[in-house]
Amino acid sequence: MNLITKKNQPPGTPIYTGIHQVETEITHIVYNQKDLKKVTELSLVPEYNNWYMIKGLKDMTKIKTLCEDFGVDPLVIEDIFNVTQRNKIEYLDQYIFAVFNYSYLKNGKIDRDYLSMLVFKDKVLTFHEHNTNLFDEVYLRLQNNLGFIRKSKVDYLFYALLDTILDNDIFVQKELSIQTIRLEEDIIRLESTDQTVLYNLRKELLFLKKSIDPIYDSFVNHEYKKTSLISSDIYKYFDDITDHTRRIYEDINAQRELLRNLLDVFMNNVSNKMNAVMKTLTIFSAIFIPLSFLAGVFGMNFTNFSILSNPNGLIFFIALCVTIIVSMIVFFKLRKWF
Repeated sequence: MNLITKKNQPPGTPIYTGIHQVETEITHIVYNQKDLKKVTELSLVPEYNNWYMIKGLKDMTKIKTLCEDFGVDPLVIEDIFNVTQRNKIEYLDQYIFAVFNYSYLKNGKIDRDYLSMLVFKDKVLTFHEHNTNLFDEVYLRLQNNLGFIRKSKVDYLFYALLDTILDNDIFVQKELSIQTIRLEEDIIRLESTDQTVLYNLRKELLFLKKSIDPIYDSFVNHEYKKTSLISSDIYKYFDDITDHTRRIYEDINAQRELLRNLLDVFMNNVSNKMNAVMKTLTIFSAIFIPLSFLAGVFGMNFTNFSILSNPNGLIFFIALCVTIIVSMIVFFKLRKWF
């Protein structure tokens, strides 16, 4: 399916707008300070923090039923399946809804994925379009009881998930920075550079910026302090995310400015190469114009043209041509035209 299938549909109609028909897999993880386990039932386990990890959006009925059981608004359910929407973080009365189209490194290459989140007081739901291992490190921290994650409520889990997304963005930004430095060196050395490399870098940076924007806006404006779902004990961790986000945002803007400058340098290099070619052709043309004139004069069919009948006429003509060529080359050199 794609976005066109949403045409003429009433609001709140859940329609998957992606193209990846990944089978839906729901993992229900419950934990507290003393215990962590995976349960097969999808019902909420009391006295535990509940994390529902949904991978694959194919089974819309199952996902919709789960969301409805937790009182999620139909418009929000619709947005969960709309993988083409803008990234955002919405702080609603009963829950936080977040959407991320993010980049990540896979086998040294940049790939993309879709993720949405619902954060309640006692549970978190994460929706992945693909069968991803994005949050495996977070689960290992839960499993090994590392840090404060098992001792805290789900707002800390929300922080840990956001921090993981930001870590991916940092890795991608560093990879793009390395590619930009290589491109800069090639352009400065006047080596042959494929223009598509430059445009692909700009496109990836733009996508990364669009991924960062909602986090940046939300955390710089301290919107998380306006909801009761985030306790004040977690503010310091969210402030840390704010610092990371600001740094990434500034690095992205600086890198985009550098790419704009590199594009100007690249176009100047192309223009200079073209000018060098045109200069060479112009010099050849300037040299051969008088020679062509002489050839035309000596080729005229006059009856009285004494030099044509002179035995040394050919030698005189060749000497004249050589003199003109040498004189013009010396003149061009003195003028520093090449």
